Parts: sequence; C-alpha cells; structure tokens
Amino acid sequence: MKNADCFSQLMGILFLGVLISGCDKGHDDLKPVTNLDSGLVYYFPFDGNSIDQVSQETYDVKGATFDADRFNNPDGALRIADTTLYEQGVNVGSGLGEKEGSLSFWINLYELNKLHPLFLKGYFHNFSARTNNLFVTTDSALTVYWADTEGDVTVKTQKVIKPNKWQHILLRWAKSRSLLEVFVNGKKVLSNDYQSDLILDPSEPPENMCYSYNYEGSHTGSPNHFRGRIDEVRRYSRWLNDAEVDELSD
Repeated sequence: MKNADCFSQLMGILFLGVLISGCDKGHDDLKPVTNLDSGLVYYFPFDGNSIDQVSQETYDVKGATFDADRFNNPDGALRIADTTLYEQGVNVGSGLGEKEGSLSFWINLYELNKLHPLFLKGYFHNFSARTNNLFVTTDSALTVYWADTEGDVTVKTQKVIKPNKWQHILLRWAKSRSLLEVFVNGKKVLSNDYQSDLILDPSEPPENMCYSYNYEGSHTGSPNHFRGRIDEVRRYSRWLNDAEVDELSD
C-alpha cells in the first residue's frame, strides 16, 4: 500500500512537470515574432552616406553633412545645422495618410526655439499646402498632421522632446484598427483615432525629411528649420508589433 502511494505521488509529480512544461511552451509560442525587414519601404542608417538600404539608391542631402551618432560613431548620423541653406534633407515621405504603416527614427535637436519639420509634404513657400506632416514645436511637443478621408487631422503630444539628447520616435497607424500611436523612447505618448486610407502621390506636393521652409520667414524674417541630427530612419508599410517597437527603441 505504501509503495502504491509512493508510485501515485511520483506519477502526479511527473504529470505536473509535463503540464508546466507544456504551458511554458505555449507561452513561448505566443511571443510576438519580430522581423524588421518585413514591409520595409526605406531604411537610412546614415553611415557616412545617404544610401537607402532597400533600393540601394543614394539620395541627395542638399548641403546637409554627417556627424556622430548616438554611439559616437563619426559620420554615423545626418546633420542639418546650416540654417542659411533651404531644402536640406532627403526627398522621402512619412507614409502618414496611407491606410497602414509605421515610421521609426532617432533625433537629437540642438534647440527648440523654432519649429522643427521632421517630415513635410508641402511646397517650399506655401506652408498652407501642407499635408501629412510631423514636426516638433517650440514647446517641446511632437505634432502629427495628416489628411484624412473626412478632413485634415492634427494631434499633439505632451512636452516630450528634449534638446541635445538622442531620442527615439516611432509612429504606427492602421485604418483597420482605427488607431494611430506615437512612442518616444519606447513609451506610448499619444493614441488617436485614424481612418485615412489615401493613396498618396509621392511628388504632388513634394515630400521631404528634415526640411527647412520659409513660411514664417516670409513674414517675420525668422524661418523654421530642422536643426540637429537624425539617424536610423525606417518606414514600413505595416503596423509594427509591440516587440518590434521595443527592439527599435533599444
């Protein structure tokens, strides 16, 4: 009888071990899969050049230079600091306004006394033609502006941008989820309804990254401009999952 009891206890322990092992395996199976090459539209690591790693095309940076990245690698980031030069940056768009996508990049702004256009779709001397924009305001907020199917939408974060500090910015949006989210350094700072599914013409009006424009300057002589460094710029045609957001913000 004693041996039977011991055998029953042993079998119970073995069964419990198998059950726990199976639960752990099931938990692992539920972990999000990360694939940062999937759905990649363009990728600029800015390692001393402006080559898009997807198309292998070299883009004109229009007078911008290269400087140290967040790891202090020389010429590892794109630098725009000469405010006498207009239209610096790269002619690529954010993807805002399309039915689904994500945008990831690192920035280090030198000051916040002007608007800093991060992504701009508009004309050089006509800021009123803007659509699908992303910029940093003088009060340290990140503003997102896009053309929706029912009209233009503008949303703004709290004061989350700091000068002279590397920060990771990520946006993801999907009409199927009715959602746009903004992350700074992996922390969600904004959620908003999103219903746009526009098919964007990439050239009308032109799209630009880190653009300097003269809308304010045409009235006050004080132009707005991106002044700082930008690095590791990635645009996706899909919604990045949480694990991918975490991986990119590391």
